[in-house]
Amino acid sequence: MKKILGKVVGLLALSLALTACGASKDESKTGTKTETKTQVETSHPKDELILGIGSEPEKGFDPIHEASHSSSLLFHSSLLKRDLDLNIVNDLAEDYKISDDKLTYTVTLKDGLKFSDGTDLTADDVVFSYNKAKEENTAGINLTRFVKAEKVDDKTLNLVLEKPDISFTTTMASLGIVSKDKYKDGYGQNPVGSGPFKLVEWKKGQEMIVAPNEYYYGDKVPFKKLTFIFFKDDDTALATAKEGLCDIIRIPYTAKDMEVEGFHQLSVKTVDNRGISLPVVANTGEVTDDKTLAPGAPIGNDVTSDIAIRKALNIAMDRQEIIDHVLNGEATKATSIADNLPWYNEETADIKDGDTEAAKQILDEAGWKEGSDGISEKDGVKAKFDLYYAYQDRENLAVYFAEKAKEIGIDVNPIYGDWDFFADKMYSQAVLFGWGGYDPLDMYYSYASKFRGYDYYNTNFYANERVDKYFEDGLSADNLEDFYDNFKKAQWDGENGFSWKGDCPWVWLVNENHLYLVRDGLELGKTKIEPHSSRYTLIDSIANWKWE
Repeated sequence: MKKILGKVVGLLALSLALTACGASKDESKTGTKTETKTQVETSHPKDELILGIGSEPEKGFDPIHEASHSSSLLFHSSLLKRDLDLNIVNDLAEDYKISDDKLTYTVTLKDGLKFSDGTDLTADDVVFSYNKAKEENTAGINLTRFVKAEKVDDKTLNLVLEKPDISFTTTMASLGIVSKDKYKDGYGQNPVGSGPFKLVEWKKGQEMIVAPNEYYYGDKVPFKKLTFIFFKDDDTALATAKEGLCDIIRIPYTAKDMEVEGFHQLSVKTVDNRGISLPVVANTGEVTDDKTLAPGAPIGNDVTSDIAIRKALNIAMDRQEIIDHVLNGEATKATSIADNLPWYNEETADIKDGDTEAAKQILDEAGWKEGSDGISEKDGVKAKFDLYYAYQDRENLAVYFAEKAKEIGIDVNPIYGDWDFFADKMYSQAVLFGWGGYDPLDMYYSYASKFRGYDYYNTNFYANERVDKYFEDGLSADNLEDFYDNFKKAQWDGENGFSWKGDCPWVWLVNENHLYLVRDGLELGKTKIEPHSSRYTLIDSIANWKWE
């Protein structure tokens, strides 16, 4: 164990050393704590904020194509929204009703809705947005059962589905509405929406200035100007943080011990999870078709297809050890793609992890015998496979996973590269993914057999007829309670399911907290649990922000 922690601590030390680049000369280091003297007072009025909290979206702020709705919804509104407790409430919609056959959602809009340029927002714009999103096959938004939107009158429209889908309210809380007359090529670079902000100026690669939308119908923003600073990497962000130039700035967990005078840290809980996808089918020579990201890629792995391997790895990982020694305490345990959300089965939270002896026993009983080289073997097959990961900040997790696996006789080889580099390996080797969001369909896409090899979902080619039936019954349910109940049973029904208790095609590890430096005196109040794809989710509570 000392060897594992030694490697991980070494990586953390390297990260901290790198983040010190560009630091001012009055900085001093004591142990792992960085002490920096900075100007405490802001150099700008208190009704303006400078924020360094999210990356710059490559495709701009176009809700029709922006999978991360938390960024495009700076400028746009949706029919419904999730409040700070993640409950779905009305937004543009005054009300909605579901037909008896559960195939039509009839939506009534609020009175007096306008876009940020003062033009009216009507049912025509909503109909256009939904039909355009369906036409464009928008990534990241659930439109699989949506057929078309139809106008009833200026304030009323119908959203028609092919099959019942009680989860469609999540889509209604995700898809931002655009103006039928303003939407065109390049729209994302100059959006005109009905959300809380309007775009003032955007200097690509540098900063973006926004102001409150005076036509916004919701809670008023208590600041007249927000400036978002974009950073090319963590080193630049940390150098800026040390200078105290931003009122709020997001920092990596490796910088948790950094202290900046005049600032305090805010750690926000998330469903930003990290998990290892393990192929569940053997390698029979089958390859992927042209519907996948990498046509012709091999499918299956003769090691991870053995459930004993997957079970052993699940209980061998010590998630609290990862949190304490790999992630500086900035995480919570994960056993699912949707921990603690309404559709999460809490029965799967009781994993007895960190038990290497029990893991070895599982392997031994399944016929995996440790060889002279320390690697287990069964029927002439060595217990070894590759683990691909795409971001440097996930290296610590990959190293930990490999070292812990080695303790139970499994040889895991971590390999770093971008997604294009290992796109053709995702269906036959392990991959370290980041997932997690407010949409229960993330779970559906990740485990339903019909989505094997679809986009980045279900790359391990998992299939279970019983699980599929729970999913379909849930989507066709009459109410959210029954919907959630079926999704919970898909995870574990007491005998079967896709969680670690059942087929365990994944080894879920942690939900990484999001860490911010906040200027002293700026009170944010209650914040929302943040998703994996969060850019500006923190802004959702801005109506409650205030200076002491």
